[in-house]
Amino acid sequence: MLVAATLFWRAWLASRPPLIDIGGQRLEARVQGTGRPPVVFEAGFEGAMHPFEALQASVAEHTQTLVYQRAGYGRSDAGPPPRTAQQAARDLRGLLTALGIRPPVVLVCYGVGCLFSRVFAHDYPSEIAGLVFIDAASASVYADPRARQALARNLTAGARREWAALAATVDEARSAWPLPSVPYVVITAMKPNGAWPLVARGDMDAWLKEQQALLGRLGGPTHIIFPKADHVSVLNEKDVARAIVELAARIKAQS
Repeated sequence: MLVAATLFWRAWLASRPPLIDIGGQRLEARVQGTGRPPVVFEAGFEGAMHPFEALQASVAEHTQTLVYQRAGYGRSDAGPPPRTAQQAARDLRGLLTALGIRPPVVLVCYGVGCLFSRVFAHDYPSEIAGLVFIDAASASVYADPRARQALARNLTAGARREWAALAATVDEARSAWPLPSVPYVVITAMKPNGAWPLVARGDMDAWLKEQQALLGRLGGPTHIIFPKADHVSVLNEKDVARAIVELAARIKAQS
């Protein structure tokens, strides 16, 4: 029994994604697949890797993929404060270099992670081949004072650091225009999930307007709506993986 338990824990420890040194700071990262363009996933609030497991596995069948934990999440080091979008963008750039992942990349962002990705794309436009917004949170949503009341509960240490810098991140994201002239896909889930800011059907109408405003600023990207998926379940929709793979294939064919 003891031997079996020991073997289990050794296997579990060996299966954990490695910690990658980006220059005095380590980030937990998982690379799967081969090929170009690389697809990089930027997590939402809480910066977690696990919601992307199935999606990454599907996309990795076609090209190289990267999922990582932002500073302070999971086993990633806390990193220097403040934990703004610009600091996160510098971290991601350092991670790509440390892993030998050669830009330009397709950046797939989710929820509040799209504020971070907008800043990365604006600050490093030559390193972006395409961008996929999955249920993207807008700067105005996170500027709403209700956000602090609704979300600032039971936060992990990493989330508290990002939350403390949220006002700066919102300002950075609002200033992060224009974005590079690359292919875009915007994905929107339309089922309420009972949590702020997507509690009821009326909230979803406001959410859709935010997505449409993003579409207008990007200038005609592909828009995919999932009426029966909510903000969490949308990541497991097969058509999300298909849209990312098709975008990557189109970019590769044009390169």
